[in-house]
Amino acid sequence: MTRDLRWAFLREASFGAVVWFGLCLSSFLPGIHRGIIEILFLLAPWMVVPLGVSLLAARRPSRSLLIASWMIPPAAALVTASFFVERSLLAACLASSWVLVCLVLVWDACGRLWISKGRAFVEFCFAMGEGYLLVAALWLVASRAGLHAFGFREPIVLLTAVHFHFAGFASAVLVALTYDKLSYTAWTHILGIAAVGIVCGPGVLGLAFLAGPKSKLAAALLIAASQFGLAAGMFRVGLAGRLSARLLLGVASVSIFLGMLLAASWAIGEYPLQPFVDMRQMAEFHGVLNSMGFAICGLLGWQFAAPTRSERREVNA
Repeated sequence: MTRDLRWAFLREASFGAVVWFGLCLSSFLPGIHRGIIEILFLLAPWMVVPLGVSLLAARRPSRSLLIASWMIPPAAALVTASFFVERSLLAACLASSWVLVCLVLVWDACGRLWISKGRAFVEFCFAMGEGYLLVAALWLVASRAGLHAFGFREPIVLLTAVHFHFAGFASAVLVALTYDKLSYTAWTHILGIAAVGIVCGPGVLGLAFLAGPKSKLAAALLIAASQFGLAAGMFRVGLAGRLSARLLLGVASVSIFLGMLLAASWAIGEYPLQPFVDMRQMAEFHGVLNSMGFAICGLLGWQFAAPTRSERREVNA
């Protein structure tokens, strides 16, 4: 079941890549232009989530993941359709299909925590990542409904959905795998601290936006510092892997390092309300680096990386 379920998600990600590139090309056509934030978001349901969940299925397949594999393609199609109508109740209903997928993944997260009894740090990171998907889905529905959630307007509402897909889900999966791979080495403590910052950071940053500029600056710098640790860890994993893993994890490490430099610059500039990087530049540069360079290359790199310690123990058992 493990291999079949994993390959089911990989097939969905491959199909999603074709659809997403088609959406990119169609955005240049008159009348159906989509902005860069919308295009980057659609990368999540079509590729990032299937790739990430395939790695979860390789660790612990479950009935919840099997159900999710059936639901993701039609839900991604409905989410895409929601971006081709005006923000309205109809668009929100189309996007709410993604909430159902994320609820199934949250159920899988509960199963992980129950089976591990809260003692397996790696499973905790996976479960947090799956939980962040539900937060992202709710913000997506708010965006397509045209709601000003907590007083925030567009593009902040949609960017929050983007943030919890990439900085929440993808980062949690990648840091969990990296920590497990390099556990019982000199990297253990560094990656453990980075993992805590990464799995807690997105939630802390979301609350910091409500608390004020000082809290927002501190949360953004916490995430940036944690991601630097993850970048170093993934680069180290890549050095010991085959060529494909080495290249992909190397690109992911460099991308997140550069992307976090931009994020830190934006956060520091936001504090005195004189941003060094505006929102459009953040979407164009940080967004592309974080989505294409970090999330896609990182998740693909782990498909080619050697099994982690936990996976080897499960195989031997």
